[in-house]
Amino acid sequence: MDFDRINSGAMRFSVGTVNVRTGNFAYFDTTTDKIGPKHILASSALPPGFPAIEIDGEMYWDGGLVSNTPLQWVVDSEPRCDTLAFQVDLWSSRGEFPKDLTEVAVRQKEIQYSSRTRASTDRLKRMQEIRSALAKVLLTLPPEGRASAEGKMLSAFADLKVYNIVQLIYRSKHYEGNSKDYEFSRLSMADHWSAGHADALRALRHDEIFERPDSIEGFRSFDFDEKDAKS
Repeated sequence: MDFDRINSGAMRFSVGTVNVRTGNFAYFDTTTDKIGPKHILASSALPPGFPAIEIDGEMYWDGGLVSNTPLQWVVDSEPRCDTLAFQVDLWSSRGEFPKDLTEVAVRQKEIQYSSRTRASTDRLKRMQEIRSALAKVLLTLPPEGRASAEGKMLSAFADLKVYNIVQLIYRSKHYEGNSKDYEFSRLSMADHWSAGHADALRALRHDEIFERPDSIEGFRSFDFDEKDAKS
């Protein structure tokens, strides 16, 4: 990795971790930190397969323990802007009912690691609805109300930016078992890369992901599977 390029400021770079001692999410970002190898290792140190990584006296694990797709970090970043986000989820929330204890363990991980994806997307949609409603209410206030400290604070919150969220969800293969969260063989990785490449191409063939949302809340979510592919 070219860390000079990562830290040059040409593009913002963020990685998420969880503090082992406090259990809190911790982000390392080029706007506040000088990113190095330890930050990358910490963001992928998923226990029990990988040890925690020490940074400035604290120990960190993979942020996926708290949220595997940290959409909230993107949408809460300042300044807010119109956003097209590609959310890659390696765990599908949908699956078959397990028939034995091995399948129970697999299904548990799928639900555990994908649950924050749904929660984050639902939260963003709800927040967009609130921002839209608040913007309309502010228009009814007299000028002195909008010019007050409270009015300015609410106006900043009601800033109407729009979001298109394109979800690229990995669909597990029937032969993958309970070790798939730490099974990194060359064959498995090649299979994942191929699936991700195909999903990305499929999504990019849909022109609607580049169109501004026309709904009141200014939010659209997309999830394309194989039957949605365009020729």
